[in-house]
Amino acid sequence: MILRKLQKTLLIAGISAVLLIFIQNNCRAQDSPGRDFVLTVDGHYGYIISHRGSIVHMIRGHIGGGELTYLFRTCGKQPWQALHRYPEFGVSAMHLYMGNPSVIGNLDALYPFVNLRMNSMNRKFKLYLRLGVGLAYLSKPYNRLTNHKNNAIGSYINAFVNIRLGSSYMLSPSWRLDAGVGLTHASNGATKTPNLGLNMATLNVGLGYVFGNKKMEMKNDSILPKITNRWHPSIIGAFGFKEMEHPLGNKYMAYAISANLYYSASHKNKFGTGVEFVYSNGTRKRLESDSVPSNKIKDVLKIGAKFGYSFNIDRLSIPIDFGMYFYQNSDLSEKFFHRVGLRYMVTKHLIANLSLYTHWAKADYFEFGIGYEL
Repeated sequence: MILRKLQKTLLIAGISAVLLIFIQNNCRAQDSPGRDFVLTVDGHYGYIISHRGSIVHMIRGHIGGGELTYLFRTCGKQPWQALHRYPEFGVSAMHLYMGNPSVIGNLDALYPFVNLRMNSMNRKFKLYLRLGVGLAYLSKPYNRLTNHKNNAIGSYINAFVNIRLGSSYMLSPSWRLDAGVGLTHASNGATKTPNLGLNMATLNVGLGYVFGNKKMEMKNDSILPKITNRWHPSIIGAFGFKEMEHPLGNKYMAYAISANLYYSASHKNKFGTGVEFVYSNGTRKRLESDSVPSNKIKDVLKIGAKFGYSFNIDRLSIPIDFGMYFYQNSDLSEKFFHRVGLRYMVTKHLIANLSLYTHWAKADYFEFGIGYEL
């Protein structure tokens, strides 16, 4: 029970801290963030994607809902803002009716996001890519006694990811029309099974009102600092919790150490490689269940090589790793591993890490960690 409360607390604190610290940092970059902002209200309509045949029975109809968004615009006061074509930052609260109230219930989410402009500068029309990560509350998770048909999600609190191709058109200096198409994912990273997750595709249309500065002047005379050091070696230590395949099972600790070497191709993009050391008590339990010896560390340890990419927005980065194990117990079936997450440079050298460790599309566990970059 204590371990379950701890892992939920860490999940909430980790996701919220990394993104909200970044948003707070960028709020200070505005001339008057308290008076210059946009409020939007959007309606959503779509469906649950049947990514596994085993969840087809849960899908009973289309989904729909609403979203309230607070966002602020950057004006180029910092050099990286002009580099990314003056992105927007904000926080959204979303409510979705999932089409099957007795099995899935409703989904409520709160998530910070960034809107990255994809078209050339145009005061009236903006095409953007939204990247958002936050928390979702599912009102009807799996329960072996009262809701055994929900085999997709086993927890009330879940991680929430929203990727959206959106657009906005200024109807007037005060009013804007928003529309887009997005993909949304909710799951708990195997902290509590079942954890097949829910994937949703929705269309959204809404209206926004601009408070404060109606005609924000864009500054494009800021000069980006020259990249003097393109090579960035780092080491990151992380840990997580995972539950085995059977619901209501025990929680098992997992640990990872990543040795990385990234090359800065530009202020936006880094490419890298590294070595991964992974040790999981869940793996030990699995081997014991199959009567495979696992008394020594080398029986459970997995070592892999990886290639990585990192998209950078000032101090925040979104790393994506693709790797393959070259050392592991011969009775383990996983050959490839993957990672996607968030990293924030707290100082010049200290890294805060929150990521999802997976084997292909199967989530293994959430990682919480810190690192050091030379």
